[in-house]
Amino acid sequence: MIKKENLKQAIDAISARNPETGYSLNEMLGTGQIDVTPQLENASQTDDFHFLFDREKVSINKFLYFNEGIAPIEQGMLIKYGELVKKQEVLNRENSFNYMKAAEEIRDAGLKYMVTHEIDFALARLKKRHGILETNARHPNLEHPGMENTPGSGKLISFLGKLKLDNETLEIPGKGDDPAVLYKGVVNADTPSYFICFPFCMDSLMQVAAMNLEFFHVRFLLNCLIQGLEKNLFICMVDRKILGLIYLTLKEQLFYKGLEIKFVATLRGKADNQTESSTRVFKGVGTFLVSGVWMLWKTQVPKVREIFLDSEIGAMGFYEAIGFQSRRLSQYALRTPKGQLVKAILIMANNSRDLGGRVIGEICAVMEKQIKGLRKKAKNEKQRSARKAVIASVKESLKSRTHPELAETTLSMLRKYRDKITESEELIQFATQYPPLQDSIR
Repeated sequence: MIKKENLKQAIDAISARNPETGYSLNEMLGTGQIDVTPQLENASQTDDFHFLFDREKVSINKFLYFNEGIAPIEQGMLIKYGELVKKQEVLNRENSFNYMKAAEEIRDAGLKYMVTHEIDFALARLKKRHGILETNARHPNLEHPGMENTPGSGKLISFLGKLKLDNETLEIPGKGDDPAVLYKGVVNADTPSYFICFPFCMDSLMQVAAMNLEFFHVRFLLNCLIQGLEKNLFICMVDRKILGLIYLTLKEQLFYKGLEIKFVATLRGKADNQTESSTRVFKGVGTFLVSGVWMLWKTQVPKVREIFLDSEIGAMGFYEAIGFQSRRLSQYALRTPKGQLVKAILIMANNSRDLGGRVIGEICAVMEKQIKGLRKKAKNEKQRSARKAVIASVKESLKSRTHPELAETTLSMLRKYRDKITESEELIQFATQYPPLQDSIR
């Protein structure tokens, strides 16, 4: 529950960075334009908390509030304040205007106002750190605990300054050979999607601000950037829209190296998320993101033993269905993919030319294990559903033209267990549609 004292704390934090905005917000709090929602509404078991801004309900993600304190309240206030300023500007225009266009303009102005404020806050932190580093350089005997010597701070300050002036929309990656694209796959069965590093620009930060996701918020992203952790952030992007984010860390101990999925969140079309992308729900974004992580593991950090994560209770079923196994309380590890994850990996592999024999060999081994599992008959609905996922992966493998070894391995396994797999003849016949296998089948 959000209390009035929390609203006051958020306004004080904003005032310390932007006195003019803080003064206006304080006036609004004093006149009741900013207020808490009625207790009965606040006590409801929804995914969000709320407060009122100019009689409009503002959603605050519960998870962010419990973990980040007043930061999400600050950001919600700044968005609404930016909208209010723009709304007054639009209403003062003498010429007539398009109401839908004006609404979009007001919405974007609020998001940009908040993101700009957060960039200024990040700049202040970075400049302070950069100043300490320069002082230490002039006086080698001075030390600052926990402060790393970051030679790129000056360039980063310049980048953040330019970021505030960025008015370009998030670019659509080119074809699969575009260096910005790590992997290309699909969501919603056939919608092209891209697995890329988080692209720091005004549009991407505004999109994240509008999404109101768990774990990921603008201050967190900018903290990653100024701490040199931006390469740990990846997104699923479809047609200029960010549909999900994932944050990775590398855990190293004596004789152990693991790749941890620290945070992952996807856009699910929340009712209170009035963004253009929220009007359409995309399926398979979580699986797509995990498949991208699996490909990163095999191509860039092959010495890692496993992918692991701490799962919330509500997500356990999803992770178990794609191959994660419980290791201890709430922790899950992935070594061999299964279910929809296998198909997602195959699609990414078929869109990647330079994977190398070792990675292709690992994917072939996954397919061999999947096909062996088809020898058992499904006895219940859960097993029948899992079997359908394997069949879909087999078909995807048989279609492989980029890496014919995948199709050849799959076909060889189908022939080997021809008498034990009910669908083997149908799948072998399916393979005849694809030129690379026609000669092998004959």
